[in-house]
Amino acid sequence: MKLKFAALAAVLLLAACAEKEVSLAPPPRTPYQSIVINTPGVTGANCVMQGGLNTYSVKAPGTVMVRRAPDVMNISCFKGDHMAGRGIVRPSFAPSEAAEVKGTQGSCISCAYPNTVTVAMSLNGSAMNVPVTVWPR
Repeated sequence: MKLKFAALAAVLLLAACAEKEVSLAPPPRTPYQSIVINTPGVTGANCVMQGGLNTYSVKAPGTVMVRRAPDVMNISCFKGDHMAGRGIVRPSFAPSEAAEVKGTQGSCISCAYPNTVTVAMSLNGSAMNVPVTVWPR
């Protein structure tokens, strides 16, 4: 009787271990990434992003899906004839992988641009002065 009980306990213990197995593999990553483009104080600005061989457009504030790449991304935003803004986004990446895909259309899974990019807009080519009030004083 003790032997049957011990065998049953061993089977239950092994079954419990099988259910608790945890995968250590990282989740699969996509060769694409979404980036939020903000233009504080200005809505409806048209933004063009260009990096390497890729060009994207988005109406800010908004989200754009870009291909992960080791290339610097230049951003130009405008609204009407009088408002414009520019920005540069640099990705982080694993140097060994970036060297393999540089200049190709290959995927760079380790390449990552910032999730949110803010482009300061200017009026007639001069920086807009917007006072900031911090509360409480």
